[in-house]
Amino acid sequence: MCAQTIIMTGSSWKYLDDGSNQGTAWRNLSYNDNAWATGNAQLGYGDRDESTVISYGNSASDKHLCYYFRKTFNIANPNTNSGIKISLLRDDGAVIYINGQEVVRSNMPSGNINYHTTAISSVSGSAENIFYEYSIPSAVLNSGQNIIAVEVHQRSTASSDVSFDLKMEFEAFDFYKKLPYVLYPGNNNQMMVTWQLNETQTCNFSYGTDTTYSISTISTNEFGNDHQHKILLNNLTPGQKYYYKVSVGNNSVKEGSFNAGSPNTAQDITFFAYGDTRSNPDLHDKVAQRVMLDISQNNLNQTFIINSGDLVSNGDTEGSWDTEFFNKQYPHIMKMLANLPFLAALGNHEGQGFLFKKYFPFPMFTNNRYYYSFDYGPAHIIVIDQEIDYSQGSDEYNWIVNDLSSSNKNWKIAVFHKPGWSAGGHSNSTTVQNTLQPLFEQYNVQIVINGHNHYYSRAVLNGVHHITSGGGGAPLYSPNNSSPHIAKVDQSNHYCKLVITGGTLHFYAIRSNGTQIEDFTLNTQITGVHDASLNNKWYTYAKEGYIFVQSMTKELANVEIYDIFGRRIRKRKNIIKRAMFNINQSGIYFVRFIRGEKFTVKKIIVNK
Repeated sequence: MCAQTIIMTGSSWKYLDDGSNQGTAWRNLSYNDNAWATGNAQLGYGDRDESTVISYGNSASDKHLCYYFRKTFNIANPNTNSGIKISLLRDDGAVIYINGQEVVRSNMPSGNINYHTTAISSVSGSAENIFYEYSIPSAVLNSGQNIIAVEVHQRSTASSDVSFDLKMEFEAFDFYKKLPYVLYPGNNNQMMVTWQLNETQTCNFSYGTDTTYSISTISTNEFGNDHQHKILLNNLTPGQKYYYKVSVGNNSVKEGSFNAGSPNTAQDITFFAYGDTRSNPDLHDKVAQRVMLDISQNNLNQTFIINSGDLVSNGDTEGSWDTEFFNKQYPHIMKMLANLPFLAALGNHEGQGFLFKKYFPFPMFTNNRYYYSFDYGPAHIIVIDQEIDYSQGSDEYNWIVNDLSSSNKNWKIAVFHKPGWSAGGHSNSTTVQNTLQPLFEQYNVQIVINGHNHYYSRAVLNGVHHITSGGGGAPLYSPNNSSPHIAKVDQSNHYCKLVITGGTLHFYAIRSNGTQIEDFTLNTQITGVHDASLNNKWYTYAKEGYIFVQSMTKELANVEIYDIFGRRIRKRKNIIKRAMFNINQSGIYFVRFIRGEKFTVKKIIVNK
């Protein structure tokens, strides 16, 4: 059925731009708006693309925060279709009422709204031209005359512009508020799929190893109090590809796929990382498009993507999640979320984290907070929550020590939001520098992935590569390539791709246009079982360009020495008492002691 337009863009509206408090009566059909002005959309000021320029008041530094718009329209048959699609252009935020009932809240906070309420975030750049789409039931309409009323709010009284336009048309009601998306629950024989509806409905979830979905069909009901559904699949075969579909009613079917987590013994994996996807979903969509293109070229890369935080502008408000991260108008984000298992760290813009947990109910969250870890093939990934105390002696610090010391994976990667070393913008975190960095050095964490600063940078300190990947969509910052320990910077929207092949890790930073920022390679040939008790059996020190090792128990061992890039530079077998190794240049080195299948590693600094 073709959509029937009710209100066209560019239509005539009644408007009030005097900064007054109109309370609630103006939302109703019975309200008398004869004194209001009339003008065609787009209505606003500041962008020079308005059909009707409205007033911001007498002061350019103290402009009105709220503007009111009304339009009556006639409907012969409200049951023409089951739903209405509203396409809204708003700068900055807006609330829409039909016949006095609120039907849309866009970039506005929860709770009561009045004429002094500010929008959640400023709108700028290409986002100023976006029409945000909303589906609502046609039951809000009356036969005969109806009223639509819109209040547009600014982020601040110093805002440079305001904009409003709207289109409304009949369409089939969209059951989905948030389309199905896949979450990795930290176990390679499980996967979680979750979605959200606009009203109470029972859904059917079907899955299988092909598109016949022959393994099972499961009926799902809501959990929580906001029409959410989720399913945790068990007994999956690690590494196997699965297909799924979610059905609501007879026709509302959404499909996706995923690869179950890699086998525990796998040595070759690929995964993706990025961060700071807030504010500009159109830019995030381009990053997602490039990630999915990468996966389309090799289905084995359909593993997972992890976000280092600041997914949305205001994580404590539903509107930010609706319009920024889960916005159905952005097909590549939706495709990525439906087909690439997702993980995330908590950023400062996620606020208290309640909605973060609501939409990402990872079962591995620890102590009712948002830190967790998981293994994936040869890698151990630890996700740190910086919005609580993680200083030495805290519960999270003790958990971090236990987690890293307990892992025997060759590759250890830490993910959290605020970096210890980056290239300007927000200050470097001294807690990361003084508290986490020593742990990363002690327990051989090779890669740290952060965000917070909106660019790409890589800093290297004592063998630890600190990646700032804040180019997922947030407004970009200008990086300073002279910042301490910086090896590379780039101002771009981008993502990171990590390819582990046994003892080699290839790291790629890729812009959303497909060009490469940089790549680098780390190597580690460490195999076997880590045994901390060996630490007490060997004494190691450096002097005048030499590394000395001495057995405290006269037990036979093989000794290998690696540089900070994981390259083995020295090797000697069957040392029983002591040995001396000449090192060509100053730097950080790792001395590996091996007895049978067991080993330990000590870090040492050499000065020539």
